[in-house]
Amino acid sequence: MKKEIIEWAKTIIISLLAALLITTFALPTIVYGTSMAPTLDTYDLLLINKLLYKVQNPAYGDIVVFEFEPERKNMIKRVIGIEGDTVEINNGIVSVNGTELEEGYIYDTDISSRDLKIVVPKGKIFVLGDNRNDSRDSRSKEIGPVDKDIIIGKAYFRLFPFPKIGKIK
Repeated sequence: MKKEIIEWAKTIIISLLAALLITTFALPTIVYGTSMAPTLDTYDLLLINKLLYKVQNPAYGDIVVFEFEPERKNMIKRVIGIEGDTVEINNGIVSVNGTELEEGYIYDTDISSRDLKIVVPKGKIFVLGDNRNDSRDSRSKEIGPVDKDIIIGKAYFRLFPFPKIGKIK
């Protein structure tokens, strides 16, 4: 009986430590909306790496989650430009520092917004949704370039739906 209690105690302690580690370094997040289609779909369950940007800066192509304060909700978008970059959008074609991006991940070319040219300010990143015609992102005045301080983390792994489980590309 005593051995069984010790085994149960070990199992419970290990489970609690594993849960503590996971919630310290990773945050489960559910996607709501279609702004990141086709890469991410509504109700995808993702893991967010909360510590990565404490030791390094966001990189081109990273899918980041940040807190949009006015609406008190989290948003998920792709990093297109980092501080100092010149991001230009002409007729739906995105260029960074004069080089047109190859964006095999986008849903459709942006046809709904105006042309844009911006230099990403210090301490900020420029983000876009993969579904450009249905995404509120750095193109809008209400969001604009995103302050690195409000980034929660990088989306790196999809847990659900099960047929799509794995690393996010």
